[in-house]
Amino acid sequence: MGLRHQALKGGFIMLIRQGLGILLSLVGVILITRVIGPTEYGLFGASSGIVIFFYRLAPSGLDAYLLRKKTNPEQHEYNQVFTLLLCINIICVVGLVLGRQMIAQLLRLPEVAPLVGILALTIPLSTLNLPWVVKLERDLNYQRIAYIELLSQISYYLVAVPLALHGYGAWSPVLGLFTQQACQLSLNYFSSKLRLRLSWNPDLIRTMLEYGLSYASSIWIWELRTLVNPVIVGRFAGAEAVAFVALCIRLVEMLSFAKTVTWRLAMVALPKLGDDKTRIRKSIQEGMRLQVLAVGLPMAGFSLVAPVVLTLVFGKNWYPVLQVLPFIAVSYLSHAIFNLHRSVLYLECKNLLVTWFHLVHIAIFAGSAFLLVPRLGMIGYGWAEICALASYFILHLYTVREVGSLNYTEPLVWYMISVAVLIFSAFSGSVRYLSCLLLLLPLTSTKERNSLVGYFKILKS
Repeated sequence: MGLRHQALKGGFIMLIRQGLGILLSLVGVILITRVIGPTEYGLFGASSGIVIFFYRLAPSGLDAYLLRKKTNPEQHEYNQVFTLLLCINIICVVGLVLGRQMIAQLLRLPEVAPLVGILALTIPLSTLNLPWVVKLERDLNYQRIAYIELLSQISYYLVAVPLALHGYGAWSPVLGLFTQQACQLSLNYFSSKLRLRLSWNPDLIRTMLEYGLSYASSIWIWELRTLVNPVIVGRFAGAEAVAFVALCIRLVEMLSFAKTVTWRLAMVALPKLGDDKTRIRKSIQEGMRLQVLAVGLPMAGFSLVAPVVLTLVFGKNWYPVLQVLPFIAVSYLSHAIFNLHRSVLYLECKNLLVTWFHLVHIAIFAGSAFLLVPRLGMIGYGWAEICALASYFILHLYTVREVGSLNYTEPLVWYMISVAVLIFSAFSGSVRYLSCLLLLLPLTSTKERNSLVGYFKILKS
């Protein structure tokens, strides 16, 4: 099986798993948010936003070291990564537990202090999974990954939903998340032949950290995005505004699950292309097209029914989410197009270029939010997302310099149509629903129809 065929096949398996996960998440999120209400969900969103930032710092690029290695990692390398992750996790957990009161004071939300303390314990449960997940991804065993992730997600709702119904408020998703991460760690351990133990090799540690930290430093800057909602929106607009933005982000992330799948596939598949610039360039162009299809169409479709869904399913208290939905959806769709650009720059060891892009993006995004949220409320967060789109031009220039000129024609067609539907979704009446016809326009092209049929054949094979 060719690399392209194998990567697409694995990607489709992950997409199906993510699609099932979305249905499950939607039911669970509906029950939890409707029962505990905006204020309690806002407390969870603020505390989890802080902890997620540290969770994403913890791997320190060690997963990238294992994934990007041109030869298969040896047992002692997995052991060393496991040991380093354990040490880093201890530092993160202790720091969060001791600093939880300071964090609560910074956010002006004293209720988040105990939530942060418990959520900190999910960090080691999450990151210690990485050696097992990397092993499965290097083997392109996405079927087993999908199975484990789906079972773990089910465990979250089996705990969170009953607790919410029994009045545990913000604690219900907190304890559900703890259960999910513990379940995933257990399943990875018992379903894998990889057995890890402690190891300490100074030379290997130096090699891993030299690569990992150069990669991770750019990721750490990007993850500052997760702090904008709890810190800026929470401080200037309150817990309910945090809840509305957090729910909107959660919905958009569920709808843009293909972005994560593509990133994970690219981390494994792109290094196997070597220095073939032509194949890399073609992979980026096809990836952009697939990203827009898999991210733009679900978001555009959801935006048309969002008023009905939010009112009837989540409750009238959550209707303000509609104010920021189009802004955040456009932001995530734009990021999806440039997802592979970053992967290629990492492949070419141009980590510093990615870091510069992240710095510019965060400066525009956080700076705009700091100026706009105090004046416009949570809608200022949405406009800050739009302002930050200008930074992607820098990423485009860096990528073109490395692999040559890129053709955006095909993905741009689907992108513009998806954005148009998102804009029309803000209107009322027939204009909103007739805009869905725009999604059918590209299918008038024989080339587009043949491409979609080709992807379907790969899925069936």
